[in-house]
Amino acid sequence: MIGKVLIVEDESLTASLVQRGVEKLLGIPARVAGSFHATKFLLADEGQESFSVALVDLHLPDAPGGEVLDHLLDLGLPCIVFTGEFSDEVREQMIAKEVIDYVVKENASSVDHVVRLIGRIHKNQGIKVLVVDDSRTARAYLRALLRRHQFQVVEAENGEKALEILDKQRDIFLVITDYQMPGMNGFELTKRIREKFDMNRLAIIGLSALGNNLLSARFLKNGANDFINKPFLHEEFYCRVTQNVVLMETIHELEEASVRDALTGLHNRRYFDEASRQFFASMQRGQMDIVVGMADLDFFKRINDTHGHDAGDLVLKGVAKIMSECVRETDILARTGGEEFCVLLVNTAPGGAAAFFERVRAAIEAAEFLFEGEVLKVTASFGVCTQPQPSLSAMVSVADGLLYKAKSQGRNTVVCD
Repeated sequence: MIGKVLIVEDESLTASLVQRGVEKLLGIPARVAGSFHATKFLLADEGQESFSVALVDLHLPDAPGGEVLDHLLDLGLPCIVFTGEFSDEVREQMIAKEVIDYVVKENASSVDHVVRLIGRIHKNQGIKVLVVDDSRTARAYLRALLRRHQFQVVEAENGEKALEILDKQRDIFLVITDYQMPGMNGFELTKRIREKFDMNRLAIIGLSALGNNLLSARFLKNGANDFINKPFLHEEFYCRVTQNVVLMETIHELEEASVRDALTGLHNRRYFDEASRQFFASMQRGQMDIVVGMADLDFFKRINDTHGHDAGDLVLKGVAKIMSECVRETDILARTGGEEFCVLLVNTAPGGAAAFFERVRAAIEAAEFLFEGEVLKVTASFGVCTQPQPSLSAMVSVADGLLYKAKSQGRNTVVCD
């Protein structure tokens, strides 16, 4: 569960900068305590369970020896240390205390770094990592490291079990696999995974205590994204894991952006065409029924001409929200043109389809959109194809023709075949 961020920092400017970054950039509520006493009071007042991570200065006026860090760790609160002191001795102490990480206060960029780190830790709570190793001790060690950074961790004692898990848990984001395992080694497991998941879908990091350039190259050529020699420094492990996770996230975000309408957040025409073809193929095989509906806002140009494009954008986003709340997860809703939307309903009878689009039409007609103190209203016309056609494009054409008929009949109406 994503909770608030606790910032324990006696330098008011630093605390303010971190709080602003966490709240403005990450959208996560943050609370500041400038002393050990204030920290205890804040936890008692708001409840320690409401905080998911703490950023802690080691040296406070009433706790100069890091006592506040020990207190928070004893409470089970994950901690990031933010300190002006750094040495090999401090590093070893932080590792021994199992803090998430430590960041040195060096300059203004240190605040940016720690804010990004907090954001990363919060994102990690939704990321699942599969650890594959025949050694229970090795798995426990990696699990502890990953849990410290708030990842969800799944374990497999061999390659065969790993493949079973990947078949069942399709949301695994990263696989970390050892090389030396009985039966199926890390090379073979990597190849088998790549038969089902390409490098844009799932990241793989190879591990081995026998690491050398050749072993690393073989892992990479078999489809791994990265390779780490054992033993490794904690910092190196976390950096490699984070780099691969961020790369996967970036790829997924780019792929998602390519099928989303930037203004409304709905799927775009490209996605509708690709996804609908699969639904149409299932309909042809007798596995489902589909209905295609086209919608167009009435006299939308008047809104842009009278109030400007910002008003038009506001209305479009409002209509998109209304329609999104009406469709089911199994249906497809897309913005296919300026003020045009397309809906594909799955396993909906003709009568049910007519009733559905009538509800959407009525909801749009009843909606009021406030723009610069003025209430804007809009209506929409719908054309609905409920009967199978020789092709998906034919169903869209039928719906489009019925939409034109709805416009000619006075708009703000639903016309079904």
